[in-house]
Amino acid sequence: MYGIVQRWWETLRVQHKVWAVLLFLCVPLVGGLASHLYVVQRLLVAQQQRHDLLLARHQVEVLRRLSIDIEDAFRGYVITGQSAFLNPLLQAEENLGSLLHGVRRTLEAAPDYHLNVDSIEQRLRELLLSKHQLIDTMQQGKTEQASSYIRSGQGLQLSDTLRRDLRRLEDQLEDQLTTINDLAGSLSQRAFYGLWIALGGVLTLGGIGSVILARSVTRPITRLHLVTTALDTRASPAIVREALASLRLSKDEFGQLATAYVEMTDRIGTQIRELEVLSTIGQDINTIGPDGLEGVLRRIADRAVELVRADVCLVLLRDEAMGCWLVEAASGDWNDSLKKAVMLWEELPVSVQAYQSRETAVGDHFRNDERPQVVRRNLIGDSMLAVPLLSQGIPFGVLSLLSERPRSAGEWNQRLAKGLAQEAALAISNARLYESVQQKQQGLLSRLRQLEHLAETLAHDLKGPGARMEELAKLLAQKFPGQIDDRTARWLKLIQENGSDIVRRVEGILSVARVGAGQGSVTAVDPRLAIDDVLMAQAGEIEQLRATIQIDPVFPLVACHRAYLRQIFDNLISNALKYAKPGEPPLITITSQTEKHTVCFSVRDRGIGIPSDLQARVFQPFVRLGPADVSGSGIGLTIVQRIVELYGGRVWIEGTDDEGCTVKFTMPWLNQELGEAHGAISEATLPDLVNVPPNNLTRGGP
Repeated sequence: MYGIVQRWWETLRVQHKVWAVLLFLCVPLVGGLASHLYVVQRLLVAQQQRHDLLLARHQVEVLRRLSIDIEDAFRGYVITGQSAFLNPLLQAEENLGSLLHGVRRTLEAAPDYHLNVDSIEQRLRELLLSKHQLIDTMQQGKTEQASSYIRSGQGLQLSDTLRRDLRRLEDQLEDQLTTINDLAGSLSQRAFYGLWIALGGVLTLGGIGSVILARSVTRPITRLHLVTTALDTRASPAIVREALASLRLSKDEFGQLATAYVEMTDRIGTQIRELEVLSTIGQDINTIGPDGLEGVLRRIADRAVELVRADVCLVLLRDEAMGCWLVEAASGDWNDSLKKAVMLWEELPVSVQAYQSRETAVGDHFRNDERPQVVRRNLIGDSMLAVPLLSQGIPFGVLSLLSERPRSAGEWNQRLAKGLAQEAALAISNARLYESVQQKQQGLLSRLRQLEHLAETLAHDLKGPGARMEELAKLLAQKFPGQIDDRTARWLKLIQENGSDIVRRVEGILSVARVGAGQGSVTAVDPRLAIDDVLMAQAGEIEQLRATIQIDPVFPLVACHRAYLRQIFDNLISNALKYAKPGEPPLITITSQTEKHTVCFSVRDRGIGIPSDLQARVFQPFVRLGPADVSGSGIGLTIVQRIVELYGGRVWIEGTDDEGCTVKFTMPWLNQELGEAHGAISEATLPDLVNVPPNNLTRGGP
């Protein structure tokens, strides 16, 4: 029975369940209230009857006193003969009618009315009439007749009969009053206990109703809330399905909502799995290996067959020149037979539709299509799902998925196919771009190697004639001493100097070109060690010029090659010694300052200085702004600039025209913890091109 009721309850809607619970609560409540009102109404009736009986008893008591007043008044008059004693009798006679009417009306309202008031009224009137007759007889002087009546006892007998009737009436009223009191007490108890029973019933039924509502409304809502919270923690669809299993048995709105929750969770889980798969596939197919674009396309086709559960996948690219399809890749064994195959444009109408509309297209029952232009391709499958491959919204191909059996549009997982096509289009575009960059890079590297070889060849070809010019001029001057006039001697000296200048320039060009070649990984270098090496090498010149070198006691470590850093300080210190003011001992100050990820070095002197409008030109090759008698090739600062730029830094000059100058340059900084290792900080070697700073050198810092 309980099972039948439960199954019936589960078929009800929530609104009907609420109505049923309300009926379950209200019907007993209304019945109890009606019963209680009935008891109260009976109690009120009993109270009214009791009031009427009390009033009737009081009125009967008044009648009894009235009969006594009649007797007393008559006796007083008989004894005294004074008319004043007759006043109570007269008043009783005056009030008798109204009093009897009130008694009769009161008794008629009393329950079980069967009391006879007429006999009492008759005896009272007979009593009054007899008294009046005796009084009239006495007033006429017939006292003997009145005395004879009194002695006969007729009046006393009449009075006794009246008193017995009144007493009998009072007893009957008392009995009825006792009965009414008992009934009123019983009804009061029933009303009292009925209230407690009603209160207990309300509480009990309310508890039962609340339990029913909790099971039917509150508990499903709580369960759905918990499931919604669980969805935030990525609960699996199996957990959600298990949590809502009992709720789904109900046919009400909550059961429908639970079913919708489970279906939604399944869809969300499916979409999450699809996104995860697409992400994994995207990483896989976007990984460009040694097989290049061809391998990417092959992986796209194989993955598409696995995900969409197709039998064949074709990656078709549009050949605009020929106006046809090119099969760039196919899944499985079809790749060997169809790869690079040419298909006519009209052979694949579904693919054409997807390409032109830029939307997914579906077709089936291809084997029933006997058009000559498509029958050859219908041998592959009977149904097709075609998804356009888009690059910036422009189609360049189609991903065609074929099935051996007929499949409608709803049977294809079009959402997953679209996501896969997007990943495929991105992978193909990246692979094409990568191959294009690789080809351009290979071309540039080949061109650079040719230019390097040409530069070395030209340098060698120029250096040889320049050296021979210098040597021939020396030989001529030595061969014919005293036989050459002054003009010819000047020409020979000029030829010798020009030949020597050509050799120096060529060697300078080669020095600049060799910056950054074949140095290996950068290391943590202590600038103080590089400066000490330079000062030891130039100790003789420093002593000869009585120069003063002021150096910071400690320098921060930098990431570079020690030989290059030594070459920078060698060129800067040499220039400071060369271009000192005549007659003044040189003063050179070398300091450093850490700035975020770099170290800024300063080499300051108090030499002849460089005009501010010419400070940028000194970094150009073979530019010399100093006196003509100062030796040098004019490429020292050029080499400094190339080395500094090699590490992503910059170099510049500060100072006035005649107060000396300060050369500043920046290098990548290493903190002390990294510097203590004194090891290689990067596995990447310096590039062959000095004008392309390596990325790892421009991202330093603590």
